[in-house]
Amino acid sequence: MDFSAWNTPTTWVTFAAWFGVTYVYLAIGITGGYHRLLTHKSYKVPNWLRYFIVSGGYFALMGAPISWVAVHRLHHQKSDVPGDPHSPRDGFEHALYKWMFDMEKRQSVEEIRKQVPDLLEDKFLCMLGVDHSAKQAQLCLWVNIVARVIILLAFGPVAFTANLIASILVFWSPQFVNTFCHLESWGYRNYEVRDDSRNVPWVGIMAMGEGWHNNHHAFPKSAQHGIRWFEFDATWMMISFLEKVGLATDVIRPTPSLSPAEIAAAKAAKAARAAKETVVTASSDNAELVQSSETVEAVKEKELVEI
Repeated sequence: MDFSAWNTPTTWVTFAAWFGVTYVYLAIGITGGYHRLLTHKSYKVPNWLRYFIVSGGYFALMGAPISWVAVHRLHHQKSDVPGDPHSPRDGFEHALYKWMFDMEKRQSVEEIRKQVPDLLEDKFLCMLGVDHSAKQAQLCLWVNIVARVIILLAFGPVAFTANLIASILVFWSPQFVNTFCHLESWGYRNYEVRDDSRNVPWVGIMAMGEGWHNNHHAFPKSAQHGIRWFEFDATWMMISFLEKVGLATDVIRPTPSLSPAEIAAAKAAKAARAAKETVVTASSDNAELVQSSETVEAVKEKELVEI
């Protein structure tokens, strides 16, 4: 097979342009759309822009936005404890990809509805799927196949190849966040939160800022994940630009007035309260302890951004 026709300046410029545009569009769709916009409501944009950003995540094979958001909200509620949908504590391969194949059993339609009542009001998002069924996954797959065939027929093999390679890399970037950013042997921590979240630089760059995962778990609702000067956060740059031009509003930032120790105390207080709520007791001592935990949490969490 002769590939000499590919080895021209024009071909490489075309390849680089298609690769770059595809990567940014799809990655921002996940990070700025599915994650920071839909899941955590870190900022607001007009509906036309909201759908455009989110569409990138759909064309990155992330599946129905509603089911994706339901999984991620569950992840924050049970991060690295039993019930976390993709913790590496259940195995590296499980966190990387195996978790995707049994979510229908682990998170029912009823539980999804409890997680995403806000998104169920959006008819367009509901049309893409409201569960973890094979049907919604197949719809996403076929939409993506048709889109790539159109690119091949309309723009040629160079554009198609660049788009395909970028799509594959983007698809795996959130899976790398799920795994490497929750392994103690990788990266570093800025905040001592209650889970295993880590900041992993190469994932931070690859995933457009999502790899500063420890920062994110310290401030889940913040639109800004990169906090230290060297923590490059491309998604935050996009959101910040949209804010400057008036397209993004209600942009949530980290709350630096809380120290890492205070954040950890607030997280621990919330976890303790959740555990106590599962135990039925009439003991006055226990009742006082619960009240004490709630008081600590109220003080510490008044500035702590929660999911």
